[in-house]
Amino acid sequence: MRRSPRVMLAWFAAVVVALTTARVVSGDLAALHRRAASLGPQVSVMVARHDLELGQTISARDVRRESRYRSQTPREAIRVAAGAVGRVVIVPVLRDAMLFTGHVAPASRTGLGAVIPRGERAVHVTPHDGFRPARGSVVDVLAAFDPTVVAVDGPADAAVVVADGARVLAVDDASTSGEADVSYAGVTLLVTEAEARAIAFAAATADLTLAVTPPESACCAEPDS
Repeated sequence: MRRSPRVMLAWFAAVVVALTTARVVSGDLAALHRRAASLGPQVSVMVARHDLELGQTISARDVRRESRYRSQTPREAIRVAAGAVGRVVIVPVLRDAMLFTGHVAPASRTGLGAVIPRGERAVHVTPHDGFRPARGSVVDVLAAFDPTVVAVDGPADAAVVVADGARVLAVDDASTSGEADVSYAGVTLLVTEAEARAIAFAAATADLTLAVTPPESACCAEPDS
C-alpha cells in the first residue's frame, strides 16, 4: 500500500524527534554520572528532625540519618547516631540541618553544666512579675532598688541593668515549682561572673524584671566544644 507523502513526512519527523530526544536524554544522563563521580561516594550524616534547643539532650527521636556526597560533607559533620544521641546541644540547630561536632558538648559534660563556657556562670532568678521567656531567649536583667535603701546611678525612679544580653538556659515548670503561686517559678540565665554577683545582690535587695532583647545582644560566647 502506497503511503501519502504527508504520512511519510510525519513518520520521518517522528523518527527525528525520537532520535533527538534520546540523544539529549543520553547526554543528560552522562552529565549526571560525571557530576556524581566528581562529587565522590556518598556518606551518612546525622540531621535534625526538628529544631534542637540550647541545653537540650538529644534523643534518637531528635535526629535521622541521611546520605550526602563526601565532597560536600564537612569533616566536622556527625556521621553516626552515637555521636549525637545523649549529647547536650550547645549551639541551637534548625530542623533538617546537618549536625556538627561543634553543636554538641563533649560526652563527658552533661546536664546544665554542659552549656556553661569557661568564665561564665548559670544563675537562677525569680522575676518579680513571674515572666518566663522561652529557653534560648536573650534578656536583660533589671533591678528596681528602693532608692532610700540603695543608692543607684541615674534617676531615682529608674531600674538598673544588672546583666545584659543574658541567654535563657532553662525555665522552671510552674506546675512543679513547689510554690502555691506559680508566678514564683524562675529562670536560669547564662551570665558573666561579675553579673552573677550583681544579680545575687540585686535579688536580695530589689525586685528583678526580665526584658527580652534581640538575639544579637547575647553577651556570652558560645560554649567551647
